[in-house]
Amino acid sequence: MVEVIDPQSKVRDLSAARRHIPIEVDGASVYEVIATIWTVFNDKEKPSSFELGPDWHKKVMELTADDLRRELELLGGPYCSVWMSLLGLVASAPHPHDPERVFAWLAQINPQRLRRWMLGYLGQYADAALIEQASEGDVAAVREIIGSNKPEEMVDHVVSLFEMDPVEMRDRMAVALGRFRTEVFSNFEPDFGGAISRAAAARRAMATRDDVKAVIEEVTNGLDYDVPIGVNRVILIPSVVVRPLSLIDVQRDTLLVLYAIADEFMDSDPEAPPSWLVKTYKALSDERRLRILRRLAERETTLDELTEMLGLSKSTVHHHISILRAAGLVRVKMPTSSHKGEKHSTYYSLRPQALDAAGSFLDTYIRTSDEVAKNA
Repeated sequence: MVEVIDPQSKVRDLSAARRHIPIEVDGASVYEVIATIWTVFNDKEKPSSFELGPDWHKKVMELTADDLRRELELLGGPYCSVWMSLLGLVASAPHPHDPERVFAWLAQINPQRLRRWMLGYLGQYADAALIEQASEGDVAAVREIIGSNKPEEMVDHVVSLFEMDPVEMRDRMAVALGRFRTEVFSNFEPDFGGAISRAAAARRAMATRDDVKAVIEEVTNGLDYDVPIGVNRVILIPSVVVRPLSLIDVQRDTLLVLYAIADEFMDSDPEAPPSWLVKTYKALSDERRLRILRRLAERETTLDELTEMLGLSKSTVHHHISILRAAGLVRVKMPTSSHKGEKHSTYYSLRPQALDAAGSFLDTYIRTSDEVAKNA
């Protein structure tokens, strides 16, 4: 029955109602194995972008046998996109998510399911029937799915993978991941694992609140992110490897948020100033970054606008923005994309509460140190 609404009556607008999306926290190091592969073997990412830095990047490369490195690059392809497509699949594996169990599970998964998952990730808006056709080895269908919004080099790579026997592809991927974890990542896992566990435990106590948007902004140090329609599961994954960045990825109905572990879970010296406080004042010590903050305090601004204002290269301005973001001083409004793959600009603005907090904590730290000295 059609209900007629009197124009004078009040209408309740449900379109803007807040969605309740459950938030999980997964502190398993299996995600860190994949993130390490992405940071080290993705030639589109600079080692200097990450806090672990070029020396750590070099050490990982040295620990990786030549045949394993070639296999990781061959299977992962440009941008390591194939490896990143597995993050959501890993999240769907049976718990507990320790690497040995997950990689053993992956080695037994139906190879067609693995292919469908990869295609669904790389061709986000592809038709289900077309994905099924491509998963069975139809190269033309693979090109149609991936080629709509991906670079040609990535299309060619995925086609070459799908020309491989499905069982062979699955087995090689599972073996490569298992070898990398055993031969390389295990050298760092004891140090990383403690920080990840502490960060995950702390976050679980705060992750049940309804406001997903606020939780994401908090863990990512200022990312203003609108959860896409269709997402009904959010998984927060603390990471040492991606520090100071955060990675957000939608895989099917799941939003994965790999966020940089907060400094307090990394620090070991109880008398040292909090690392985030040091970062904040280092970020404020550069004239160009202060000019950026002043502009951001006035209004939301794009990278292109900041580049024009400062008269610097876009990469240099992006570097300064990254430093300010790592200190939690900048809010980022992510670009939205249409079904056609068209993207709008990313906007940056000031997080004034971060400046206020830095001032208060600096005062507290100095006065506490002074009291300790007087009582010594």
